[in-house]
This record gives sequence, C-alpha cells and structure tokens, in this order.
Amino acid sequence: MPKPAVAIIGTGGTVSGVAPSRTSFHRYEGGRLRIRDLTEELRDELTTLADVYPSEFRGASPPGLRLADYRELTLRVDALLTDVDAVVVTTGTQFLEELAYWLDLTVRSPKPVVVTGSMRPWNVLGSDAPANLYNAVSLAASARTTGFGTVVLFNDEIVAAREVTKTSTLRLHAFQARDHGRLGTVDGEHIRLPRAPARSADVGTDRWRTPFDVRELAGDRLPVVEIVLSYVEAGAATVDGPLDAGADGIVMAGEPSAAQLASIRRAVEHGVLVVAASRNGSGAVYRSGMPEIPAAEDLLPQKARMLLVLALGVGGDRARAHTLFETYRAP
Repeated sequence: MPKPAVAIIGTGGTVSGVAPSRTSFHRYEGGRLRIRDLTEELRDELTTLADVYPSEFRGASPPGLRLADYRELTLRVDALLTDVDAVVVTTGTQFLEELAYWLDLTVRSPKPVVVTGSMRPWNVLGSDAPANLYNAVSLAASARTTGFGTVVLFNDEIVAAREVTKTSTLRLHAFQARDHGRLGTVDGEHIRLPRAPARSADVGTDRWRTPFDVRELAGDRLPVVEIVLSYVEAGAATVDGPLDAGADGIVMAGEPSAAQLASIRRAVEHGVLVVAASRNGSGAVYRSGMPEIPAAEDLLPQKARMLLVLALGVGGDRARAHTLFETYRAP
C-alpha cells in the first residue's frame, strides 16, 4: 500500500532557528535552516509515516510576511493539495495563530492542513522543534483531520485554528485553546481526536468552503484593517490615526473610552467597518451597542482582523462585509 504524500512548506521561524550553543534557549537566529535540512535530519523517522515533499516559501521570515504573502501561501497550499494528501506548514510563533486562521478561512480543499512551529530553536537541549515537526507530519499523514479545516499541532496537542492562541513567550505549552479546549493529542503512533471543529459537519458544502476565495482578492490591494486597544484615558488619536491613514476597517479591542467612542462614530460615518472585540483573551462580546458595528463574539482581536480583511475584500461593500463577518465569526 503506498504511503501518504505530505508536502511541507517552510516559512522560517524558531523551528528552523540556530542557537550559538546548546543551552542558548532564547538567544538564536530564526530561519537559518531550510525546511529540507530539517526533513533530512528526520528522514529515517518521517519516511515511516509518509513520502514527504519539502519546499521553502519565498525564503521569507514570518515577521516579514504580509497579507499578500498569506494570499500566495493559500494558493500554494491549494495547488499542492491537488497532488498530495496533506500539507504541513512550519512558521514562527509570533503570528502563527493568525496564519493558521487565515488558512482555515481560505483554503478550498478539505484535505488536512497542519500548522506547527516551536518555542526553542532546532539545535538546543530539549528543543520541541523536531518533535513538533514529526508529530505534525504524523497527524497530516493519518488523514484524521480531513474536513476539519486548518489545525495547529503543538506540544503533542491538536487545536483548531480558530480557537488557538499563544499564551506564553517561553513555555513549550504556549499554544492553548482557551475556552473550548483542544481537539485531541498525538502520543507517538497514537492519535486521539475526541472532538471535531463544528465546521467539520459542513464538509462538502458551500459554507465549509467559505466565500473567501483569495483568487478574487487583489494581492497588491488587500483591505487595510487596524486594531485599536482600549485603555484608561485612551485618546481619540488611537482611532483617528488609522482613520486618517485610510483604514478600511477597525477592530476595537475592549470597550472604547469616551474620546475613542466619538472617533469611532466618525469612522462609521465615513464608511469604515468597525468591529467590537474583547481585549481579555477569553469570553465573548455579543453586542456592540451600535447596529452598524458587529461584535466579534469570542474571536480574539487578531483573529477578528483576519476575518474582517477577508470580509471586506470579498464583500465589495460595507453592508455585504458586515453580513459576511457576522456569518463566519462563530462556527
């Protein structure tokens, strides 16, 4: 019986980082190694799981990736999935949750897509990089997450892209699922998936695919969406700055101050789509107090921004984008 074919796309980050010594856990240069270097080092282990096909994505490091690059990555993933059984994407942890959620919303194929990275560089003592890469390939090759959308594999845990967030700058268990819990675990050859994302029930339907087809988005003119944080005595300039710079959308993280609220109203009057989100990292916002402003429910501000960019890009006008955001903000 032929082995599954798994494409691995490397985008740099800590997982491909090199430290000057085996105990330099936090001082290292990310993206020094190519994904082929990593798969070659794990060749004996990976070949028991799948035929792997590593490739580099533009040689860019994750902090340097733009939304236009995210668009191109989606196209690369879907193109590969016409020929292979699953795709693994390795990336840096700073924006891992945003990249995973973008892929979750935009990849058209129901085949497994697994995103992983590491908190320690490849060559230090106790690095999580080799284990995370191995487990990600193991999960992808199993086809157990077919129809799940994009998932994140980190520290032996499987988490839905929509729900995952980074909770620590240092700990190996940094990526957690907040309120909803992990989907399952990978323990060596044992993959346990006691639950599935809600969207898996819609596989094969238009709702599963979502209307966010990046082929309809111009890579050189994606909507500009900024996140504005609420805090004590937050000034109007926090909103006026993005508005005056031409933002198409604003995610308001937390209840706005009085000064911010006046500027938010001005933004709405100027046709900017504003979304209300929580700044707390848990819980939800169900109402904004203004019908023109949709609530993000339990989407984190950085996830709400991804959805708002796509809703504005595909929707074509504020009313349609508003509807799309409210339709896809919750499973």
